[in-house]
Amino acid sequence: MESSIRVENHESDSEVRYSVVLLRGTVATDDASELTIVNTNTPAGSSPVKVLTDGKRFKALVELSKGRNVIRLEHGSASTSELILNFKPQTNPHYVRLIWMTDQSGETDFAVPDDTFTQDYANRLRTAALLMQTFTAERMKDLGYGPRTFALERDDKGEVVVHTWKGDQDKQDYYAQAENNRWWQQVRRWINDEHPDPMAKNVVLAAYTRKDPRTGKMLGHTALGGANLGLFGSASMFCWPRDIQSAMDVFQDGTEVNPTHVHDDSAFRGTIWALASTTIGATLHETGHAMGLPHCTDNMGIMTRGFDHFHRVFTFADPPSKQNKQPRKFSSEQEAYFSPVSASFLRWSPWFQLDDSTGVSAKSPRSRPNVEVDEAAKLVRISSSAGIPWIGFHSKDRIETFQEYGSHDTGADDHPESIELTFDDIQQLKPGTEIRRIVVVDSNGESRNASLPQPSP
Repeated sequence: MESSIRVENHESDSEVRYSVVLLRGTVATDDASELTIVNTNTPAGSSPVKVLTDGKRFKALVELSKGRNVIRLEHGSASTSELILNFKPQTNPHYVRLIWMTDQSGETDFAVPDDTFTQDYANRLRTAALLMQTFTAERMKDLGYGPRTFALERDDKGEVVVHTWKGDQDKQDYYAQAENNRWWQQVRRWINDEHPDPMAKNVVLAAYTRKDPRTGKMLGHTALGGANLGLFGSASMFCWPRDIQSAMDVFQDGTEVNPTHVHDDSAFRGTIWALASTTIGATLHETGHAMGLPHCTDNMGIMTRGFDHFHRVFTFADPPSKQNKQPRKFSSEQEAYFSPVSASFLRWSPWFQLDDSTGVSAKSPRSRPNVEVDEAAKLVRISSSAGIPWIGFHSKDRIETFQEYGSHDTGADDHPESIELTFDDIQQLKPGTEIRRIVVVDSNGESRNASLPQPSP
């Protein structure tokens, strides 16, 4: 009997800093479907692990308890394997805060296709956030930045917190603001005035989003992110998984969406799996904007429409939909991710340091990098006593490319304190594309933007 049940993306006795891990691996048999995975230290109330298989391959989401987790992998054609993972919660004071926002009435119900759906908004939002956290850690790790991800707010028992907060206006006022593009600004004002916390990036879902069944018009719907706020309508939330183990089922659910009362924002695929993938992926996209990420050029990047394929990291094939009559397999290169131009920026974000002091240079107090654009010399001079690990190069409305300097390991101190780039150097980074500004990040995660002179028309 072979003993090869192999987990490819986690090593035994390793430490993880987030509470739900994705296991990817293979079984030395033609059919892994009999594989069972059990965490002997599973958190109280967790459901049995759902294992998704494709021939020899498997994927599974495993929930961890604080401390040592002994995960047993068993298959009838292979000897039992054990994977030991040690979960150490992050101590980073920067975190992502989850908010279920009602209007001033306090009504928490969200839009559903019919009355068979439960109004468990906290479970659905909490689960989506955990999936986003896991996705981010796994994809950052795949690119060589280590399993870095953002921290979620947790209570004294270690549970992810979902705040239910009452807005200061009636839903009709919010609907009007959404119509004339003032809604995001109003919600940001409300957050900053009523619930200020400079350490928080706020993910806000509006309970009062609705679809007018007569006109088909969306009321109180948006997906906008920036500064400290990602704001979303909730008219697709009914399809989000209620707990971690149901996520695999949701991402396989080919049930057609009835859009009479809800928003079918599934990229024209018209099914539950696609709607969940697009809308959870879009939530991560807007959270990325709140982290400082612009749009990029990579079609599979979360910061483009790659978020439509969020589910693929957890699955092996797209189930049937209005766009594909049969299941459609995909390669690993066709899975969504934070593309290198985005992940390399997040590496230095204060929200992606696993502990309070990780990645903070001891060379100097925190101050923003200096950037001097010398038009006469056609030169950009950049300096920071903390060291410069990253520069991004932007066109009018997106980031085009980036440069890394030194290493990106924890505690690295090999970043140059000064860099000079000629205008020609910059433009040659992506010939044929007009680079209009640069963003410089130092090893403390502080940044500065600088516009470049544009050629005369």
